[in-house]
Amino acid sequence: MTLESMTPQQITDATRNRAVTVIVPAYNSAKTLPHTLDSLLAQTNANFSVLVVDDGSEEEILPLLPEDSRFLGYRLPHNQGYAAVTNHALDMVASRWVIFVDSDDTIEPECLDILVERGEKENSDVVVLPLKAIEPSGATSIGPFVDAESPLPANEALRLFIDGRLLFNQHLLFRPNHVRSKDNTYSDLSFTFNLLSTVTTVSFEPRPMYNYFLHAGSVTAELRPTIWDLATVLGDIEDALNSVYSGRAAVETMHRMRWMQLNYMISKAAGDTESPQLRSDVYDWCRKEIRFSHVVDALRTRHTGRGLSLALARTSPGVHSMAYRMRSRLKERAE
Repeated sequence: MTLESMTPQQITDATRNRAVTVIVPAYNSAKTLPHTLDSLLAQTNANFSVLVVDDGSEEEILPLLPEDSRFLGYRLPHNQGYAAVTNHALDMVASRWVIFVDSDDTIEPECLDILVERGEKENSDVVVLPLKAIEPSGATSIGPFVDAESPLPANEALRLFIDGRLLFNQHLLFRPNHVRSKDNTYSDLSFTFNLLSTVTTVSFEPRPMYNYFLHAGSVTAELRPTIWDLATVLGDIEDALNSVYSGRAAVETMHRMRWMQLNYMISKAAGDTESPQLRSDVYDWCRKEIRFSHVVDALRTRHTGRGLSLALARTSPGVHSMAYRMRSRLKERAE
């Protein structure tokens, strides 16, 4: 059987008795995928499958897979985007657990062992771990991760995310259910939020075993027209939010998510030097949306920097952009 000929049913059968399936979305990633696959081959947990989904690449992807029965390949006929790839994959796999690993990232050898063991021991639906972000320069940083009790009820874990005390992302271990990604550049935000709204218990593994490699041309590194997808993403999570919180709590939660969304958008605009018109458009749109109550809530919840950033962007985008770049330069020097 060639990798290209695998059917959804064959993939379902191959993953049915596995503890975990690592889903690897891949598009024109022939240069980076081998590094990712090497990290998966090195896993100390042998009871796993790897499903590489080629999103209609223009280069050969699936022949890069090792000759190992645990490594499975599936090719989409044309490029459909990250959300579609992960949805196709989730529709096929039948393992107890799933984790997404991007085709330019790696995980540490003990990662699957530790995450699955914690999830099973604590009878959780999701296991979250911090990401180690690796800059092109080699500099590393660990995303926000609180020293939380593990496990926690899902609504309490979700509150940590909403309060900005914990960075949730799609690179977590979870028991797959009906939740699927929305067709949005920032689909990982809505997927994670919707997933957490449907589960009961979340575990926390403090060791940063996922290596997230940053690239100059990535969605998170440049200001692109896709930034407008972020302006609409809250609509994808409103129903989920209302299923977890009610009354005033739901209103306050959406309010907080809103100013965090605006803060992220103005930060992207502030750091841009290549798209002056788009930067101006983003600033103009955000200025109309920023409310005094957003600033107050940010300051009240001890997000002082974000609160001041919102206030400055609202009153003087030029000064905000200059201050942001100065802060970035100081941070680079400190590193």
